[in-house]
Amino acid sequence: MKIFLDFDDVVFNAKKFKEDLIKIFLKNGISRSEFENSYYTFAKRAQEWGQYYDPKDQVKVLKRRDSINNKKLQKDIKRMMQDLSGYVFKDCHAFLKLFRKEDLYLITYGHIKFQKKKIKGSKIGRFFNGIIVSKGNKIDDIMRVIKKDEFPRDEEIIYIEDRPEQVEQAKKKTKRVIALHMCRPEGRYSNLACEYKDFEVKSLRETVKIVKKLDAKRN
Repeated sequence: MKIFLDFDDVVFNAKKFKEDLIKIFLKNGISRSEFENSYYTFAKRAQEWGQYYDPKDQVKVLKRRDSINNKKLQKDIKRMMQDLSGYVFKDCHAFLKLFRKEDLYLITYGHIKFQKKKIKGSKIGRFFNGIIVSKGNKIDDIMRVIKKDEFPRDEEIIYIEDRPEQVEQAKKKTKRVIALHMCRPEGRYSNLACEYKDFEVKSLRETVKIVKKLDAKRN
């Protein structure tokens, strides 16, 4: 059994991280509306041109429009990124310790350097056999790993994901994947329905129970 965990909103509290990031911008003279407008500029660019969000790029955009202390803002963001372990959900470490490193993969979406910095700052990379930063459908990257690492044909693939569209893409792509839709109360997309899920969970504690049942059935 191989387990692929999404990073944001499954392992990492992305909602709280964003709120604390906004506070840094506010302290440096950027209003919430200015932050949000420039933030969603990158969301649009990601869809249109594949330009994904990184706070460093956002600072550059704001610098062109406003008189901000660019160096201080960048320094404050860098300080924040050094230790992000407090944003890792409390049930995460206990979950990861139950499985062998060779069976765990972490997958995330977005700006490669920024997402890797978040994962490094979260201090959980050591638990995973592989870390994947996707720029499209995550299932395509998962299938590439399955092929590259030569998973046996009867190997069960567990995919834990909070975004309904990613779950849908996975289930339409292959029957090999057992998709668990993560609906943490703290998650940004927990209110969205997920038609294609195999199971719905609200925590990694619930996930353990399902994984153990699946493993027992197989054996």
